Amino acid sequence: MADAVLITPLFDEAVAAIQSAVLQEHRLHFQSDANASLLLDELCRVSVNNGSVDQRVVACSRKLTLFIRTLAPYFDLLSTCIKLQPEWISWFWGALRLVIKRQMSSAYVLLLEKVADMLEAIAHVMPPYQQIYEACSANTPDSNVKDEDFYLAALMSYVYADFVQLFLELYCIFCRGSQDRLTHETAHTMSWRPLDSRISRMEVRLAKHRRWLEKETQNDIQNYSDISHHRKHYLDFLQNQDQIRGSDNLDHDGQRAVKRWRRVEKVRNWLCHSSATSQVDRQPRQYSPDSCAWFLQSSVYCKWRDQPFEKAVANDTDYLLNNWQHRVLFVQAQIGFGKTFMSHSVIENLTAETEDPNICDEPPVIAYYRFSLLHSKHNHPDDALRALSHQLLQLHRNDHSTLDSVCLLLRKTSFREHANTDEVLDVLTLLLRQHPAYIAIDGIDECNNTEVFLGLLARLCRGSDARVILFSRPDLKIPLEYQKWASDAPHILSLKSSHNAMAIESYSTPELNRLADQGFFGISMDRTLIPQFAQAANGEFLWASMLLKLLQSPLISPEERLNLLLNVQSLEGLGSLYHTMIDALARHSHQKKRVIASAFRWLSHGIHHLDPAALRAALSTQSKDENEISHTMDIVNALEELSCGLLLVTNDAVSFAHASVRDFLQSSASHTSEFSLHNEIGVHGHLAADCLSYLVYSVPKQPLGVLHPHNPPTPPAASASSGASQRTNSSGDSGYKSLSSSDGDNNHAVAPIILNPRNSSSRPNSIRTIPFDTHLPLLRYAALCWPIHLSRALTLSSHSTTSSMTDTLAYLPALSAFLYSRLAITSWVEASFRYSLPPTLTRLVGPLSDLKGEISPSTATGRELRCAVGQMRILSERLAGLKREHEVVMRRNPSLIWQMDEPGEDAYWPVWEDVVASASVP
Repeated sequence: MADAVLITPLFDEAVAAIQSAVLQEHRLHFQSDANASLLLDELCRVSVNNGSVDQRVVACSRKLTLFIRTLAPYFDLLSTCIKLQPEWISWFWGALRLVIKRQMSSAYVLLLEKVADMLEAIAHVMPPYQQIYEACSANTPDSNVKDEDFYLAALMSYVYADFVQLFLELYCIFCRGSQDRLTHETAHTMSWRPLDSRISRMEVRLAKHRRWLEKETQNDIQNYSDISHHRKHYLDFLQNQDQIRGSDNLDHDGQRAVKRWRRVEKVRNWLCHSSATSQVDRQPRQYSPDSCAWFLQSSVYCKWRDQPFEKAVANDTDYLLNNWQHRVLFVQAQIGFGKTFMSHSVIENLTAETEDPNICDEPPVIAYYRFSLLHSKHNHPDDALRALSHQLLQLHRNDHSTLDSVCLLLRKTSFREHANTDEVLDVLTLLLRQHPAYIAIDGIDECNNTEVFLGLLARLCRGSDARVILFSRPDLKIPLEYQKWASDAPHILSLKSSHNAMAIESYSTPELNRLADQGFFGISMDRTLIPQFAQAANGEFLWASMLLKLLQSPLISPEERLNLLLNVQSLEGLGSLYHTMIDALARHSHQKKRVIASAFRWLSHGIHHLDPAALRAALSTQSKDENEISHTMDIVNALEELSCGLLLVTNDAVSFAHASVRDFLQSSASHTSEFSLHNEIGVHGHLAADCLSYLVYSVPKQPLGVLHPHNPPTPPAASASSGASQRTNSSGDSGYKSLSSSDGDNNHAVAPIILNPRNSSSRPNSIRTIPFDTHLPLLRYAALCWPIHLSRALTLSSHSTTSSMTDTLAYLPALSAFLYSRLAITSWVEASFRYSLPPTLTRLVGPLSDLKGEISPSTATGRELRCAVGQMRILSERLAGLKREHEVVMRRNPSLIWQMDEPGEDAYWPVWEDVVASASVP
């Protein structure tokens, strides 16, 4: 029938593939006499250790046990038609054992779960080998036609080869360098496809194998021609599959690449949302190309950088576990030393050096993260791990091992919307095991939980050969686990002012000479003053750069600049320099000072960071009696010059030049300045005033969208849950915490939104409809957050005994203007409902009323306050009634606030038709 040459190649070639793919460093752990019983015993020991083993590992061991028990009788069945060679069995189970052992460590629990789920699913597709073997053993005579047995064994060997290929592919995912060996040594030459595609093909082959095998053994006596037909049909299928794998259409490579990148992007989003990666992209201001040359040439840094990445080390778990401390370098320096700029110089240096073949065969990549007090929203340890994994996935998105890992993660098992910390750590550890990498972390002392982060980093380093460099201040507390007995670990490079002296001089001297040549210091200047500048810097690059910005400011005269150089020693320290800079800012016009002070407040105490358009709107907000200045300049892009460099503007994004600037403005040292942020009462009061002014003077006093009449929805035919509490799809999209208490919107039933078919075409549900707040970038923030800022100002003022009434009541003029403008109030109510957060002012009435006792009613401020309290109480009652009686319909149709049409003199809400009619009357 068939040539016996078909028998041995797939068994022997599969064993040869295992021997070739297993790395030398894993040969010591490879059990050459492995069998199914041995694996089952080891998995059983894992299952019974419930108290000491992760329960996820126990669950995985049970799934693996099912797979092994289902597959083990395959060899019993195979033995009925051919004499088994011992190496076929031992190398087969040894390969599976190696895969399991590589994942059983806690570093890969997530991937172990995915592999166990996959093998469990395959187990349900496999033939019932045990039943078939028992049937064959009962019916097979002592002697038979050996050609038939050989041919049967040949067909059975395809399944053996498929499983070996699967085991090796899984093994390669968890090792460095083995993928290339498998690619070159595999028995089948084919164009590469992702793991999920290969698994799908294998499941199809298994299903076909099962159908054939069941037909082969279904009866004691069968027609010979039928058996031959089934065998030929199965063999034709296998050969056709091999041809397809070997000649996949290359024309579809582009489409496949796009699909693969989509998979990678999905996992990246699962690991890390885009806002967390923003901490990575901020580039520091350049000082000088050679400012960090001294550091990059230091022996400690070069020793850390030049350690070679060796595949044998990367795949040796014992070595990684016992020597990880030597791969971590701590760089510590005082505040303002220039550590952030230094970290970026390190990244550039590493990028240039990674092409050196002496370091590694595969060029290492560089991943980077920066903790910053100025962006505390992303200072959690988890944020750094997510951002690092996000970068590495992007860098390795074309690598086969990484793509296979992605395919495992995307299997149809439990896949949360966002990964938890352990899952992120598992993925990150695997990526670092697969590929060599440097990791640079700046500002680690500004992480909101340094101890936790360093603990997670230690776990990461124990499982990979990544080189990590950490920049921090000298007061960083390093955990004891970073110490290693009888060694110099932890490796700490402490930088002093003397290290930076030459770099500061080489940076500042050309700048000062340029300023002198351009006449910034007057007609003549003693150039011998210039060296004193670098000496006074005391190793602080930040101090030197900030003073240079002050010297270039148009706010000071040439004589004053020269005087600053003459007395530069008096400016030593960032505190003295910042005090001089804000004194200079006081020379601005009233309008410019207002813009600068407002920018300081928004950046330091905003509920969240405003985007450039919203910040521009906030800084441009003015009361009706103020002169416009925004039409002559772009306020946002002018902030850096206006603030003498205390603020930085990069691609329209505004931030403090350094966290120390904000810290100084919030300290008592600045309390006498009009730019001070020391008094939080005044800060929140001014922010509330800015929001209210925006609502009064910038938001049009008219409906925000098209008016839609009230069309009561038709109730469902059978409504069994009409009284159930329900929220709209967008009810949680505001991103802000409501100030409401027990009368909040969560405690009211909200009927489902049912659009009237007649008006559906005019409703804003088309993708072409322009959002109502497109040209009002600050509307969401102003509408939802002014009560929060006012509440904080009132709460703080009730506990303060030192604040002046000017600071305490900074919001009063804007609040009064808002409360006396029914049109502005109505627009605000409509906006609040459109943002799915019904307005409530219940918590503001009491604290505001308490202030009346501190201000005499005979003063203008006292009278204004009492009027505001009265109007606030009326508005609060109206909002409570609106929420109580009309919340359901207002959520569906916020424009109804302009169509209330209340009877008599008790009417509060303006009717837009009446407003338009009265405006048209001459």
